[in-house]
Amino acid sequence: MKQSVICLILAIFFVPMLVSAGQSCGLVARPVRGGGLSSSVVGPFRTFVSTVKEGRRHLAAAAVARAVSIFAMYPVDTIKTRIQMGQANAFSVNGLYKGVGGSLVGQTPYGVLTFGSYELYKGALLSKFPDVKPYFLYAVAAVLGDITGSGWLCPSEVVKQQLQAGMYESTGEAVRAIWAKKGLKGFYQGYTGGLARDVPFRVAQLTSYEIAKSFYQRVKKNRNDEKLELSPIETAFCGAVAGTFSSAITCPLDRIKTLLMTDSAAYGGSVASCISKIWMDEGLSGFCQGLVPRVAYIAPSAVIFFIAYEQVQQRMK
Repeated sequence: MKQSVICLILAIFFVPMLVSAGQSCGLVARPVRGGGLSSSVVGPFRTFVSTVKEGRRHLAAAAVARAVSIFAMYPVDTIKTRIQMGQANAFSVNGLYKGVGGSLVGQTPYGVLTFGSYELYKGALLSKFPDVKPYFLYAVAAVLGDITGSGWLCPSEVVKQQLQAGMYESTGEAVRAIWAKKGLKGFYQGYTGGLARDVPFRVAQLTSYEIAKSFYQRVKKNRNDEKLELSPIETAFCGAVAGTFSSAITCPLDRIKTLLMTDSAAYGGSVASCISKIWMDEGLSGFCQGLVPRVAYIAPSAVIFFIAYEQVQQRMK
């Protein structure tokens, strides 16, 4: 029953995106002109549902790993948000876990959608284009995976960051206030900024992790080690490399996303206007605000995530 519910939720959210992406690279057939679908469309849909069922360990691993890593590192994320907003009491212990419930509601399904679909995209692309360098295909799969999850993530990020900034006292109050002020659009303020940050971040994170993981597996193979799966310590190293690298290079994009989600009107409501205002008011250093807390948050978070992700997958085989 649980597996059926998971498949239904995933189908609702990213079947259209998967089909669209698949059509563009020849993985899924297009509708027949004149109405109706060709018989070749039925096959890919059945294959998709079958793939989701077979990939349930990827989905379960992503859910567990995302929930554990978000909860463990949430206080550091709160401090990072306060610093980026220029608040004087950034390190206050009060409210460090404010909004964590709403964040888990948003982040856990987002992790399932993003990392679960990443594995599906990666497998399909590697099978379809065996002659293309795998690292390029990892990057493409990461882009598609993050776009798949972005529609779910943005509303929870808006609520979470406004709670972290102390603008509201509870998730319910934040949701009601945002809806009253801007309606549905209010939950997607900063969406382009978030996407501009998350897509490069996910590409950097997953590609660097896959490279580090492949390096370890090659070393093990050269040593004639029968067990190519990574140990928790090896996974921790790969996760630390991926988390540190990806969080550092995307810090300016994270600052832009934070400002657009918490005070969109003051920063012009667009990525371009926000960049211009930061440059005029603060100069180059303005784009690096929150760099240390961001790395301190994401690097350990990536370690926790990938250890949980790999261990759950290995135990579900």
